This record gives sequence, structure tokens and C-alpha cells, in this order.
Amino acid sequence: MGLEWEARHGVGVRLGETATAAGVVALAPDVVVIATGATRDLPAVPGADLPHVWTGDSLRDAMTGRGSMPAAGRGARMVLGVARALRLTTSAARVRSLSRRWLPLGRRVCVLGGGLVGLELAEFLAERGRSVTVLEHGPAAGLPMAAPRRWTAVRRAAAHGVDIAREATVVEITSDEVLYEVAGERRRVAADAVVVAGEVRARAPLAAELAELGLDVHVIGDAAEVGYIEGAIHSAWHVARTI
Repeated sequence: MGLEWEARHGVGVRLGETATAAGVVALAPDVVVIATGATRDLPAVPGADLPHVWTGDSLRDAMTGRGSMPAAGRGARMVLGVARALRLTTSAARVRSLSRRWLPLGRRVCVLGGGLVGLELAEFLAERGRSVTVLEHGPAAGLPMAAPRRWTAVRRAAAHGVDIAREATVVEITSDEVLYEVAGERRRVAADAVVVAGEVRARAPLAAELAELGLDVHVIGDAAEVGYIEGAIHSAWHVARTI
């Protein structure tokens, strides 16, 4: 896709490079648009650094061949290696199909965060035979989606057998359980894998530095404010019209 756009519209695409302030300045741009997305941090609780704790991003990268599999055993790594060699992980449709036969996760999955990402991930995993529990810190699941979409997402997850605990505060992650509290009551759920789908923060590390160097800088998408795809499209449209 990048090469096609470069040939057709003169768009320069550079892969395998890390953007730095000096590198951007060297391009002498009239305008800089930062679209680096948000970051997803691990919760500040004991056990968050255990090898079976994933972020939604690291799980996606492992399944699509862009990341490692620290929580997987030797057999799982071999399967992924073969899939990468055959280029099966380069197609989203193939990944969806193959994931119905194999996933690098155990049978019991605890998803931390019941927003858009958490609910859709929980449904995806439940469809593939996993027993899924979602722990949402707030009083409502599905935020910040609009009400009709939120209700649909919650209903679909529940229809697939997903258990959703609201106002749940994670206390500790162990090798086979997640301990949490609801209204002061300590509870626990068995988990072979824990996937962090919350803890999202907007982050645009180069914006301030580039602005101080006198460049015209615009930050869009989740790098400016977490709004997922709808927010990203709106902010990109606004900047495109402005410049």
C-alpha cells in the first residue's frame, strides 16, 4: 500500500525508522502532523509484570507476526513461526480464520477494562472458546461509545458468555488468578491469561519539542485525545482543512 501511494501521489514512505526531532527538522517541513496514537500501560498492581499478562497491543502484534510471544510456550512459538514464514499473519481475514483454530492464550482469560476495546476483545475470545471475564473499574461498560452501540456491545459480549464485573478494582495478579474488589468485597477469578485493554493515555512525545523548534505542529487522533477511530477521523479532517 505504501509503495502504491508513493508512486501514485508522491507520498514518501519510510519504514524501519524512528522519528526524532532532528530527523524531522532535517526534512524542512512546512507542517508536522503527529499521529502516533495512544499508549496502553500495565496496571500498577503486584503481578502486572508476569509473563502471562498482555496488553491488547502486544497480543495483536503477536498474532499478526509483528511482536514476540513472551507468555507462550515453545510449541506456540513454533506455530507462530510457521505462520509468519507462510505469510499467514499478514492478512486480517486469515488471522481471524486461523484464530478460531489456535490462539496463544489459555482457556481462561481475564480482560482488564470494559470499554470499546475490552468488550470487542472479550467477544472475539469468547467466540473462540475462551472463558472470559471482564473487569471494568467504572460503573458502566462500553464507554465512551454512544448508548445504542454500547448496549449492543454489552449484549453481544453477554450473549457469548462473557462475565462483566463493574466497579471492579484490580488488587493483584497471580500466576493463575486475578484478585479484585467490588464495593469493598474481595473476589477472585481464575485466569491463565490476563489482557490489559484499559489504561489508555494520549501521548505525543515529539510535539512539544518540535513546537519549541518553531515548527507548525498538529496532533491528531489518540495522540491528542483518546477517541478511537471516530475521533481520529474527525481530528484528521479538521487539520486537513486547516492546513
